[in-house]
Amino acid sequence: MSTNIKFNGTIQEQVKQLLIDKPSNRDDDNKLVANIWNKELNALKMSAKIISAFELLQLLADGKLTNSDSITRARRKIQEEYPELRGEHYRARQNKQEQIKKDLNYGN
Repeated sequence: MSTNIKFNGTIQEQVKQLLIDKPSNRDDDNKLVANIWNKELNALKMSAKIISAFELLQLLADGKLTNSDSITRARRKIQEEYPELRGEHYRARQNKQEQIKKDLNYGN
């Protein structure tokens, strides 16, 4: 029975560190997942540059790579707790929301 080899702590810690180190991950779940999986592949002594798509899918199916839903769930929770780690898209949505409220006369 094989086990997952994780790098540097829990998935929440890994995601938080990537959000700090690479701000582009804050707005792009695909990029965040790819970065996590790349680090996990490195921990497994594999290179994303040389494994096949089939091998990647096999690792996912075998549970050797973190489920993408777990990664994105961790990101949402972290960004809820640490507003400074929210992305630019979040800020744009919030600004747009305020304008829509004004346009609809909410809060009057």
